[in-house]
Amino acid sequence: MELRISVAELSRVVSLAQGVVQRKNTMPVLSHVLLDAGTDPAGNGRLQLTATDLDVGIRASRPCEVTSPGAVTIPARALADMVRVLPGPDVVLKRLPNQHVEVKSGRTKARLMALSAEEFPTLPAYESATFVSVDLTLLVNMVDKTLYAASQDETRYNLNGVYFEPPSNVDGPLTMVATDGHRLVRIERTFVGASEFKLRGPVILPRKGLSELKRVLDGATDPNAEGPPLVELGFHDNHCVVRKGNTVLGMRLVEGQFPDYKQVIPKLADKVVRVAQKDLVDSLKRVSVLASDKMQPVKLVLGKDQLVVSCTNPETGEISDDVPVEYAGASIEVAFNARYLVEALASLDDKNVLLKVTDNLSPGLLVGVDEPRHLCVVMPMRL
Repeated sequence: MELRISVAELSRVVSLAQGVVQRKNTMPVLSHVLLDAGTDPAGNGRLQLTATDLDVGIRASRPCEVTSPGAVTIPARALADMVRVLPGPDVVLKRLPNQHVEVKSGRTKARLMALSAEEFPTLPAYESATFVSVDLTLLVNMVDKTLYAASQDETRYNLNGVYFEPPSNVDGPLTMVATDGHRLVRIERTFVGASEFKLRGPVILPRKGLSELKRVLDGATDPNAEGPPLVELGFHDNHCVVRKGNTVLGMRLVEGQFPDYKQVIPKLADKVVRVAQKDLVDSLKRVSVLASDKMQPVKLVLGKDQLVVSCTNPETGEISDDVPVEYAGASIEVAFNARYLVEALASLDDKNVLLKVTDNLSPGLLVGVDEPRHLCVVMPMRL
């Protein structure tokens, strides 16, 4: 294998693979990327790069000059670090007989250890998925507003992702839900093609796969293109596949039963507070400076048109802050994790939000005044 490619192109394609590659694993080849040089149907040289951790896989191709076709695997981190410092503008990659790859760019010359391409695992047939073109901006926005609430506790594997519920009818909304047991976020959006996914029912998209989806699609929009930017989204067997241009990202769906999120959303919260989103976020950030750890609660005391947010730390002191609100209900005290409230509020687009509570033992509900299809639930804490 021997090829010539611009350093900029190689850098872009290698950066896409870095998040997928496992740094610690029992299979050394999973810390590598597969480089496959060949030609496309039109006879043009292409470099195809593949990376996988067996749960998430990515395949991307870039134009290049192919002197000798072939394939080899190179340690992903070493390749990324090398490409970052190459003088450019082009780089030549050449496989040597002794399982090394020679890298030459300008006056810089190096050799990287390699493994045989035959050792690299075969990715699923992502191209066999049934793809639907969806609004790229809308999809990324839904992922952004849910992924933060997905559990990072690996023992609760059924919560390690985002619940993806396709529309039940042509005009229905696509629903995405995430929870870690302490908070929950649900967002519904309606867009063309959402009802065409060939799914038997809801699925769970993995947290890591969605994080990589955001990286792949970041900056993928063309400002000169007419109409909304589109991305192809599909499902095949137990995989979700995203295709954008010459890049394909696949992720293994999370197995397990997602909890009945509808039972968690409060339905009869009788105490409703209207507050400016920014005012409440700023107040929570101010009082939480005295919190001894990320799980310390802040207390919210509600009175007529008044909300007092406070935090007490026996080791450092106490702090309180008054927030202007619209509220005409009975007085109540309730405590929440400040970080959970801030992250939920930050995900809401409305300038004004509604905080709905029932009592100090029931979950609180946050929703935008003008956008009821996006809501956040936060469980209370004991003081």
